[in-house]
Amino acid sequence: MILLNDNLLTRLVNSTFVHFSHLTHLDLSNNEISLIDLLAFDGLTSLKYLSLRHNSISFDAVSTIILKPLNNLQLLDLIQQPSAGITDVSVSLLQSLTKLRTLAINTFNSTLYFGPEFLNLTHLEVLEITGSTRYVTESSFKNVNGLKELIVRDMQLLKQMDDKVFVHLDKLTSLTLAYVSIDLQRVLALLWPFKGRSMSEIYFEGVTTTFYMPDPMKNGYITKKDLMYITDICLDTVTVIECNIYYITANAFSNRITWDRCLRNIYMSRNPLIGSSFFLFPLVLLQNLTKLTVSDAIRTCQTFSPFPRLSLVEHFFQDTSLHYLSLDGQTKFKNNLANQALSILNGTFYLYVSKNLISWNLKRLVSDLFLRLDVTFCGADNLQYIDISDSGFNTFTGHLRGLSSLRTAIVSGNDISILSEYFLDELYGLENLAVSKCQLDRNFIALKSARILQNTTKLKVLDISNNSLNGLSQGTFSQNSELLYLSLSGNQFKDIPFDLKFTPNLKILDLSSNIITSLTPETTMAVDFLNSKNKLFQLMLNGNILSCGCHDLSFLQWLNSTLVRLDNNRNYTCMNKDGERTNTLTFSDLDSLWRQCWGELFFYIAMITLCLYVIGVVLIFLMLRNKNFLVSYFLQIFGNFKLHTRLDYKTDVYIAYSEEDYRFPCIELREHLERNLKLSTFIIDRDLLASLDKASGIVDAINSCWRVLLVCSKSFLTDEDWSMFTMRSAMYAESPANPARIVLMVHTSCLFLLPTELLSVVNDENILVVSEWRINYILSETLRTRLTA
Repeated sequence: MILLNDNLLTRLVNSTFVHFSHLTHLDLSNNEISLIDLLAFDGLTSLKYLSLRHNSISFDAVSTIILKPLNNLQLLDLIQQPSAGITDVSVSLLQSLTKLRTLAINTFNSTLYFGPEFLNLTHLEVLEITGSTRYVTESSFKNVNGLKELIVRDMQLLKQMDDKVFVHLDKLTSLTLAYVSIDLQRVLALLWPFKGRSMSEIYFEGVTTTFYMPDPMKNGYITKKDLMYITDICLDTVTVIECNIYYITANAFSNRITWDRCLRNIYMSRNPLIGSSFFLFPLVLLQNLTKLTVSDAIRTCQTFSPFPRLSLVEHFFQDTSLHYLSLDGQTKFKNNLANQALSILNGTFYLYVSKNLISWNLKRLVSDLFLRLDVTFCGADNLQYIDISDSGFNTFTGHLRGLSSLRTAIVSGNDISILSEYFLDELYGLENLAVSKCQLDRNFIALKSARILQNTTKLKVLDISNNSLNGLSQGTFSQNSELLYLSLSGNQFKDIPFDLKFTPNLKILDLSSNIITSLTPETTMAVDFLNSKNKLFQLMLNGNILSCGCHDLSFLQWLNSTLVRLDNNRNYTCMNKDGERTNTLTFSDLDSLWRQCWGELFFYIAMITLCLYVIGVVLIFLMLRNKNFLVSYFLQIFGNFKLHTRLDYKTDVYIAYSEEDYRFPCIELREHLERNLKLSTFIIDRDLLASLDKASGIVDAINSCWRVLLVCSKSFLTDEDWSMFTMRSAMYAESPANPARIVLMVHTSCLFLLPTELLSVVNDENILVVSEWRINYILSETLRTRLTA
């Protein structure tokens, strides 16, 4: 099999397929082929299927022997585009195709005629023709009388078909007329040769002369006489689509003996029926009928209505006295209409259907019908499918009985604003239910949804979209554990309105076009749990205006990371923290969004923490450096403690120095303290008694002095053992009673030599840094404040 359809091929050259001797199927349709060389199909000896449909081949320019190699061909499609020309396919082109069974060709002759050459095509069974033929006569199909299937389509110029046009087709089992410009009544009258015969299908679509300008007063009026031939044909399937049927008389289907025995499928759609649709109800009584489709009759803009819209049955429905028919227990009122297809007894509407009926499609057929009465279906033991969508059914308050086998009910597009909680109680086998766009009462559903669905335990598919619902009652779907698909789109839900634990088998949940801004962590956790148990779960959220602000970071993270299948490539419209509309893919980098939302706050927190840390470190450092001051301060506040003063000591200042650098401390510094500052001093070389131990003398002297001034020259800090002893004695002498006892005078070049343990007990204010060993004004004033305070 080779499929080259829907390309831009323009020419088939010689020996194109010479190496495909075993090829059986070749599709060249929907190209732009206009030229075919003489030996283009050479080598295709096994080919059985060839399609050249919708190309631009002009057959008067093609050799009549190009198909000669195809001696096994069984199906040939030569229908061309309208622009290809107006030349019929030459009969000589087909002469070698003796095994041909199916042929599709254009015909442009004014009168349709298949010449005696077609008698050589003894196996031809299926013929499809289209073109601009105007007349079809009795002899048109005389030489193709072996046809089993005839398809005539797209003949908009057809003007006349003779009464005996089908008389030679005594083997025909399938007849298709599609978009042929001839009245349906005329075609029905041409079916007389098939009367009393068995056929598989008669298919009519677009069979009308008023396709673009409908006129119900001219045609489209079907009576019993019009149907007398077709109802006497033993058909399996009848299809009538878009044939501009406006009215069918009440007795049109009264002759149903043959159809009752044979007919299995009826499709009647897109016909703008005017008046009541109850004339079609007798069709449901056909014994072997399995599928009945009578749909799309209601037009959005009804411009003509020459016939009454209400039938006798509808008048009965509107008669209020009908509710009192059963008041007299001795009397029963019974209406039998349309050969007992419909009847009313004691306030119950009985509808009789064929026991073999499986599917019944009434979409857009009934314009106005309330279901306030109880409805009982009789004989519907096998009815599995009902479609009454986009119709005028309303007031669903009666009991519905007799549909125990019903699996699919499509009720969308009706007015179900009035609904009883028990309406679905006896639909035990219901698996698929569609009630989209039904004007459901949101308050009633919010209170009774669980009750309405409690008996539909086999429900697998439910569509309640586009009803402006904003809530479901507690326990909804608790009895519907087999649910696979649920559509809640087009409502006003803010979250998933039911507990997902009730639907363990759910595959698809459609929440699109609601007012969901985000899902709570509990909901997303439940969705993930359902997906872990039920693989490939899909959640649809498109059409909601989500929130992608700072409070929805966890939801956005879930959208990006969940294993649940989400629609629209996980990209949804959302509102950011500034109220601007954007989309969720913009925030696929959640780190940047987190920084936008919380970065400033956490920056301030970090800065405050850092400041507190620095302050803490500084405080700890200051506490360690000024422990004595602090202890002294708190002792003064909380205890009976007082600081020492100069008067509490024998000597004012103890001057410690190195013996190598004695000149400045012993002469200049001492004289300045004693003469200018009026302070008494202790110098070890002058004041220490020779009879005393030096170490004891130093300790006693330090303890008896108000201040200890350490002149820290280089030699004092590095070479003198007594210097270290003096420093340690001074450190031990410092106490809370005199916390500023030690004063250091150090040269700038010696700062790095100061012991750390000394620095830990001396306040920074008591460290005097000098660049030279001389008394100047600044040093003098500093000494005054440090030694006298």
